[in-house]
Amino acid sequence: MGNTLTIAKAATKINDGVDFINAKSYWERGFHGQNTIIAVIDTGCDIDHEELKDNIIDTFNFTADDNGEINVATDYTGHGTHVAGIIGATNKQHTIGIAPKAKLLVIKAIGHTSISTHENLIKAISFAVNWRGENGEKVDVMNLSLGIKEDIPELRRVIDQALEQNIFVVVAAGNYGDGSELTDEILYPGYYEEVIEVGSVGRKFIPSPISNTNKNIDFLGLGESIYSTYLQNSYLRLTGTSMATPHITGAISLILSLFKAKKLPISQNIIYQYLVSHSVFLDGYTSKTQGNGVLKL
Repeated sequence: MGNTLTIAKAATKINDGVDFINAKSYWERGFHGQNTIIAVIDTGCDIDHEELKDNIIDTFNFTADDNGEINVATDYTGHGTHVAGIIGATNKQHTIGIAPKAKLLVIKAIGHTSISTHENLIKAISFAVNWRGENGEKVDVMNLSLGIKEDIPELRRVIDQALEQNIFVVVAAGNYGDGSELTDEILYPGYYEEVIEVGSVGRKFIPSPISNTNKNIDFLGLGESIYSTYLQNSYLRLTGTSMATPHITGAISLILSLFKAKKLPISQNIIYQYLVSHSVFLDGYTSKTQGNGVLKL
């Protein structure tokens, strides 16, 4: 279910996506993702990582790893740790996280084999929907850098529950693209029209050939050779729509920080239209490749 494609040695200590999406324009105004909670449903996380430990508020496990211990969300593949860093690394050592003051709720739905069941995914999403913090906090955004090929009614039902609670559901489009807009590549829950389905683009504004294309793509995020947190307190570059997706999640966190601070109304439609108004539509490609275009805050 994971979307990791390429691993390469990191050469720099900054995630180019921070500047690519223009996150610093929000930081300069005091909006760093504070007062937002992001559920990262993935392979778990290196919870002791120097860039993540201060922002992780809780961990849960819905896999058989570690004998199914509910609070042990150890990441054995690095995928979830990498995704979490793009969203909410604290940026104390390196500039990586889009929303460095967002709080991360780590929910493990994919085990050490990088293969999970739809049952685990459904349980994880349902848990995120119903989770409440010590002071009644709830999840604001759900990041799903994963997908399954089968449309399962129960999956649709828990996604609908999330949307009904005004949780923004951001999902990777997938890495099965063939470089042609004439063919569709579909994964769920990304293909559900109501979620935010994210494809990948490169630094030169060329959509990644491996990025799935279909009529329900919403936005493109930077997804090629992304520098972020990895296992054992390390860092690595990874490529895929899995990496593009948390850039959009982090951006929504920044936007919600702004809206909450100014007491502006928040709804799925309002925030979505805000994202659309801050996107650049690329010439030479249809919406099947880019949706509304490349998000630029």
